[in-house]
Amino acid sequence: ELWASFRGRRMGGRELPLPHGYQGLLLREEEQPPSGNEGDPQDRWVTVTGTFDAITDWGADAVPPPGGGLALALQWGPIAHAV
Repeated sequence: ELWASFRGRRMGGRELPLPHGYQGLLLREEEQPPSGNEGDPQDRWVTVTGTFDAITDWGADAVPPPGGGLALALQWGPIAHAV
């Protein structure tokens, strides 16, 4: 269990590992390199600045239950892959 405060409100947290085969990425958006050919204006250039293999589920005034919320959402990746 983890405890912190945000704007004076107590927060409880639980670290949840990402499902097997998944990895979190920290991305930083960068300027598109100059070129003679302007691409799609919606193209974005990003650089991976870090990785993680666990995420913290936070709840206000209490630690979130182990089988609810974000923990349930993390179970859908392997299920979707199997389907």
